[in-house]
Amino acid sequence: MAAAVVILIILFAVILYLIKPNKRRAVKFPCVLFAHRGLHGKGIPENSVAAFRNAKEKGYGVELDVRFTKDKKLIVFHDDDLKRMCGDERKVRDADYADLESCRLCGTDERIPLFSDVLKVLDGAPVICEIKAGTDEPAAEICEAVCSEIKNYTGFICIESFNPFILRWLRKNRPDIIRGQLSMNFIKNGEGLGFLQSFLMTNLFVNVFSRPDFIAYRFTDNSFGYSICRGIFKPLLAAWTVKGGQDRRKAETLFDAVIFEEETE
Repeated sequence: MAAAVVILIILFAVILYLIKPNKRRAVKFPCVLFAHRGLHGKGIPENSVAAFRNAKEKGYGVELDVRFTKDKKLIVFHDDDLKRMCGDERKVRDADYADLESCRLCGTDERIPLFSDVLKVLDGAPVICEIKAGTDEPAAEICEAVCSEIKNYTGFICIESFNPFILRWLRKNRPDIIRGQLSMNFIKNGEGLGFLQSFLMTNLFVNVFSRPDFIAYRFTDNSFGYSICRGIFKPLLAAWTVKGGQDRRKAETLFDAVIFEEETE
């Protein structure tokens, strides 16, 4: 019995070591509500200049996605291919930015914007920037490019990613930047990951690499590791993606930041 107790204590200590976030800094989100990919809907496509302008005019922060094109231009675009948003079968990483300039978002006049152009439009509004890069892609190159773009931004801006190696690079090279580990219950929702990767991501065991300043977890999900992390370490918490007024009001009482989408007709 005594040996079993010792083993359990050691196992719990290992779990705590793996899921431990960064030491909490004297920082908080400057607002609670962040419009998911801008304030879109009703003819305004996501991650468009119009969506970001709309969010800023209504006083919200914004969450946005950045990724590389083939010629290493930073664009604001969520998907790894153009099919859903532009009706084009190409992968984003296979196209130069000049090739993408003719694309239109969801049949509107809106184009795929450069990250630099979006920052000019936001002009100091609070930003949560998600870096979209797979674990098979070098973290340094895109992290350096993003850091270069945001160095003169006058408002609050932080970086989040599902990829813990993106956050590990920031931890080692730009510890001044607030970083957040994105996650969800991958075991329940699938997402095409193998069991081990799903298990590690779901329970935030990847925090050992990233030591994040905040956890951005899917609002409707939970897990053993996530519950322990928020209960014991009490990190800054962001909920994504919250839809509907009732859920939004609930999330505002439980999270430091709420990444939301407005219900549209």
